[in-house]
Amino acid sequence: MRRVRQWLVARATDVAVRAAPRLHARTPDRLAAWLARWGPRLPFIARLIADNMRAVGVYSPAVLRAHFAQLGAHFAGALHALRCEPGPEFARIAADGVELDDSLGNLRTAAAQGRGAVLMQPHITNYLLNTTPLNEAIPLTAYLRHSKDPRRHAAKEHWQRVSGVAWISEPKTAGGALGRLARMADAVRAGRVLVITPDLPQKREDGTPVRFFGREIYLPAGPALLAVRTGAPLFVLLAQAQGPRQRLLLRGPFADEPGGTGRDARRAAVQRRLQWFATCLEEFLRDQPALWYLWGDKRWTRVFRGDPRYVGSWSDREAVPRAGPVPDTQGVR
Repeated sequence: MRRVRQWLVARATDVAVRAAPRLHARTPDRLAAWLARWGPRLPFIARLIADNMRAVGVYSPAVLRAHFAQLGAHFAGALHALRCEPGPEFARIAADGVELDDSLGNLRTAAAQGRGAVLMQPHITNYLLNTTPLNEAIPLTAYLRHSKDPRRHAAKEHWQRVSGVAWISEPKTAGGALGRLARMADAVRAGRVLVITPDLPQKREDGTPVRFFGREIYLPAGPALLAVRTGAPLFVLLAQAQGPRQRLLLRGPFADEPGGTGRDARRAAVQRRLQWFATCLEEFLRDQPALWYLWGDKRWTRVFRGDPRYVGSWSDREAVPRAGPVPDTQGVR
């Protein structure tokens, strides 16, 4: 089943990359309207998403319909990003769907002072569009996971050109996790605002434990560790639905008391920062469940179904003798 899904995703990406430049300007929005209408009736994916929403108590038929409307807008945005060349057309399309909240002023101030910052962002629907006006206000550098598939990599490169967002994306073989972390640290120390999406659950031996909807789940340590090692302010970017538009808003910077030194202190500091992100994500899902892109994600499905590889019992938290794996960062300046 996994191979079939990967094949379908690859073929759909290939078709989108090839066809998008020839699409009529209104076609993506017509496809969005189709998905908004028929998506909640799809036999497998709609049931999967509804079950995952039920697992955390945010499901209703209206929320499911709103989510598919947001998915339709997301895929329309992706097609517009592939269809357009850099210039005013794409900038106008992006600006029409997004407004920036005054809370972004804290991040703008940090950027204006030449201070680097780490911006943690969950997978908000239509992120391919909404980062464009944000980047115009506050220049961003995004960390993107490297795509082995050349079609998906080409799609990311085209999105980078039209959005203007700088990015870091290298294969795992290019220095490993510490090498990627060092390059991200260099970007932050150069005064850049680095955007990372840490809402990707890990297996318990690979992630840092946090409390999320009463469960113990495990998130990647990288963004929090990056903020700890560089001393950069840490923020979370969220969104609210405003009719057909989204309002982007900010939480942070994260405030923490000075801690000790050494590996245990670093583990605890990383865990506190990731717990803050997990709490922000939980509040976001309770308040704006339709805006989260990952309701159908396979790893989150395992979390919501209680897969013991991905979920622990928070009631047993005191019995957990670690705060999650944090790599040795002696090579990270």
